[in-house]
Formats: sequence, C-alpha cells, structure tokens
Amino acid sequence: MPSGSRVLFLLGGTGFIGSRVVSHATAKGWEVRALARSADSEDRLRKAGAKPIRARAEDADGWAESARGATALIDLVQPRFPRRLSGRAVRRIAEERLAVTRGVLSALSSMAVPERPLLFFVSGVDDLVPDEGGVVSESSSPSSHPKGLSRVGVPVRRLIETAGLDAAYVYFGAMVYGPGKVFADVYVEEMKKRRAPVIGAGDNRLPLTHVTDAAGALVHLAGQPREQIAGRTFIAADGVEPTQRELLELTAEQMGVARPRSVPAVIAATLAGRAAVESITHDAHADPSALLATGYEFAYPSYREGVPETLSELGARSVELT
Repeated sequence: MPSGSRVLFLLGGTGFIGSRVVSHATAKGWEVRALARSADSEDRLRKAGAKPIRARAEDADGWAESARGATALIDLVQPRFPRRLSGRAVRRIAEERLAVTRGVLSALSSMAVPERPLLFFVSGVDDLVPDEGGVVSESSSPSSHPKGLSRVGVPVRRLIETAGLDAAYVYFGAMVYGPGKVFADVYVEEMKKRRAPVIGAGDNRLPLTHVTDAAGALVHLAGQPREQIAGRTFIAADGVEPTQRELLELTAEQMGVARPRSVPAVIAATLAGRAAVESITHDAHADPSALLATGYEFAYPSYREGVPETLSELGARSVELT
C-alpha cells in the first residue's frame, strides 16, 4: 500500500448508508474496498468507484486478506427487516448481527496488530442510557436492560468490547432518514395513503440523522488520528430533534397531505411489532459534542433542512418551506 494512502474496508457497501459511504469516501480520495455478495453488487460497487471483494461478511477467510492494512473497517451489514418487528424477528436479527461480528473479530484477530484496521461499530442512540436530563452523549453507557432494536446493538457492542480490539463506537439517531428505507417506504409512501400515524402522544424527542451525515460522519472519523478516536463513543445525530409529532406534521405539510392521525401505542404494536414501537417512541436528546469537536459539520443541521430536501429527491414535496 503506497505511503500516505487511506483505505476504507466496508461491509454493507451497497445498502442505504453504505452506498453513501462509498460515494463520499471515493470523492474524498479514499481507496474503498467493499464486500459484494452477488455479481450485481460487484457491478454497483465498481461503478461507484470501489473495489468489490466477492465474499460473505460472516465468512472471514474469504475477505480477511483484503482488509489487512486498511485504515478502518466499517461494519454496516444490515439483516433483512420484516414489516412486523416481533420478538422472534428481533432475536433473529440479533443472531445474524452477532454472526457477522464474530466473523469480523476473527478476521481482525488473525492480523498482526500494526495491520489491523480500526473497527467502527455502528448502531442507534436507543442503545444508550440517557442521563437524568434525558441526554445521551459520548459518556453514555449501553443499556443493561435493552429493549426495541437495542436488543440487537447492545450485544454486538459487548462482544466487541470483550474481544479487546481497537474500535470506535458511532451512534446515529433513532432514525436515519433520507430518500430510502424507513422514511421513504413507511413515512412517505404510507402518508400518501393516510396510514403513517403518530404513535402514542407523539411528544417524545426523536434524534435524527440524515443519511448524508451518517456517511459523512463515518468517513470523517475514519480520517482522524487513530489514537484520538479508538475506544471512544461518538453521537452522529444532529442534536436538534423534533418530537415524533413535529416530524410527521412537517412531512405532511411539505407533501401537501392531511396531518397524520394518532394511534395508541398498544394498537400500533400489534401491527408493526413491539420493537418498532419502542424505537419510534424512544425519548432522548442526542448530544453530538464529541463529533463536532473533531471538526465535523452537519450537512443537514436539522430536520427542517433535511426533510424538504429528502422529499424533493423522492418527488414527494409539493410546497415550499416558509
């Protein structure tokens, strides 16, 4: 590897966040190597400027050599999510994530220390315990009683910590929004049909991260001196969280559709699953101070900038923000 070159090794490089990481990193001059499960994924990665590695994330022997000497390894593998997040579904997702993580840790452990990339663990802020003021920050600890989707993220972090390898822990908002995934498929499309309700009172603060900032923060942190980020927690949420109701009502206003109705949480849980309801009704204020101190600037400082832009990209915006 040429002196001074920066190499990013990526798991999940064709996903919602991963594809943005590839485009952002290559634009910043990184060499990106990313796993591909299929010929179609290989083609997409090449077109995006990345070097595809044909292997499965959980099969470390198939890709460990390609990751050797990389600056950072970012794990963005996302198991398939069903429409209803039942307890059984969450357990299945957790098992799949742990299997991938075991493969990652096996690959890193097989390398000499100077050749090991810094591992980036990525999850959501609902993994963390808020302080007395309801704030999650770099000093927050993972929950000892996880619920919702934190039942996936918390065990994975514990496994990484037990392995004792250099890692950085990056937490996005309770929702990563943008032109894809939950915001597009559930909020926007279902709102057109008046089927995207406010769950419960809707007054919970909902930490958010635009997908552009999710990718931007990861690439930015990967470029920082290793000794300044290894072992640390970073909150990559914009810190200007709306309530759940404010987010949906702004979205409806921008789309020119009726305001969403309210549905009791217990009823929503029968349809979407308890874990989904626990995540969307999670209440916290996210403090991104540690990330900002590294020099990162959010492309979308709040949902008031990010939602209209997202709707424009989706072709779903019908009014101008006043």
